[in-house]
Amino acid sequence: MRSFETVISGLLLTAALATLPVPQARAGLISTDEVASTSRAQADRDKVRTFLNRADAEKGLQALGVKPELAKQRVDALTDAEVATIAGKIDALPAGGSLGHTDIIIILLVAILVVLVI
Repeated sequence: MRSFETVISGLLLTAALATLPVPQARAGLISTDEVASTSRAQADRDKVRTFLNRADAEKGLQALGVKPELAKQRVDALTDAEVATIAGKIDALPAGGSLGHTDIIIILLVAILVVLVI
């Protein structure tokens, strides 16, 4: 009698498990443009961080009353479009590291404005 109850219990358990919904896995394709834009955004973000790590940029931030650590943290909070704008300004600067005070101030002001808007 005991084995009959075990068999019936097993059948009922199997039937109950068979009626449960099974979640399906879904895999979507990722376009090349999505991958490229993600890597481009990361490259722009790295470019801005590298610029903020420069001694003259830190000095300029301090002269404007902005803590360099705060500016570096805010870079992570910027959208990809905002980072691309700032990175574009960095790319437009003269080569060879000959930044004038005006160039540094303009870049820092753009960065500060973007930080304040957020």
